[in-house]
Amino acid sequence: MLRALALMFAALLLCKSPAAALDLFATHEVTVQFATPDGKPMADAEVSVFAPGQPGRPVKTGRTDKDGRFEFGTDRDGMWSAEARVNGEVAHVMIRVGGSGGDERGLSTYLLIGGLGR
Repeated sequence: MLRALALMFAALLLCKSPAAALDLFATHEVTVQFATPDGKPMADAEVSVFAPGQPGRPVKTGRTDKDGRFEFGTDRDGMWSAEARVNGEVAHVMIRVGGSGGDERGLSTYLLIGGLGR
């Protein structure tokens, strides 16, 4: 029991954020930032993330932080999409995951700014 707790604690320390610790099987970590046309962050927006080839069923959901950012792990390469909704406004982004690059742990970090549509 003590050994299992120590392993879980070590896994948490290796992750960049507590949310990343929940997705230990992710191959890439993605950060998306949503903003309004005038550049204001879409804070506390409801976010849905869609995997490649699955546009009708969100694989991850959550809320943006105060800066309009949302982080999620992906389990495969391809074109991912994310959508944020707040106060009747909707922003969509497409994210290409995979390819070359990445840091020494094999994780790639992506930061995208979402466009706003009505």
